[in-house]
Amino acid sequence: MFHRTAGLLLALSLVLATARAEPVTRHEVLAAIAVLENDVTSAEAVDAAATVARFGQESDDVLITVGAETLPWVQTDVPEAEAKVRALLMAAYFAGDIKSQLGKHRPADDPYSGWLSVIRAYRQILKKQPDMVIPEVEELAKKERAGTLKHEADELRRQQDEEQQQERRPTNMV
Repeated sequence: MFHRTAGLLLALSLVLATARAEPVTRHEVLAAIAVLENDVTSAEAVDAAATVARFGQESDDVLITVGAETLPWVQTDVPEAEAKVRALLMAAYFAGDIKSQLGKHRPADDPYSGWLSVIRAYRQILKKQPDMVIPEVEELAKKERAGTLKHEADELRRQQDEEQQQERRPTNMV
């Protein structure tokens, strides 16, 4: 589903996972999130992205729903240089979502915080790579400026909650 972009981040996660078998701690993920927030284009950002992705995958303290609705910029097959940027934006999304959930002390997906983190990271990237325009992130930024992004995130969470309720209901057997 994620093509090369997710594959890149997954590869980063696997490299880190083989180098270190212990789970990522809360302290470590918050430090990695700080690296991404400070400068997603830094040399340390790739390792930080892998740490954030591992925590999101392994930890019971967070719940992140991944799909075309939450990560629209990942669903596109693009050249390798752009795929790397899109993978960092995916890590920024995870970072925003995870930080919000850890702050609230409950695992409840927060796409809005993830999207805000993506918009901030995207602005950092554009300062260093002005030609790296990603239409899907531009659309998120446009919705935030219009004041509709939070509502869209709330609607998405409502739909996710309804789908989870549907999955939990026993089917009628005749």
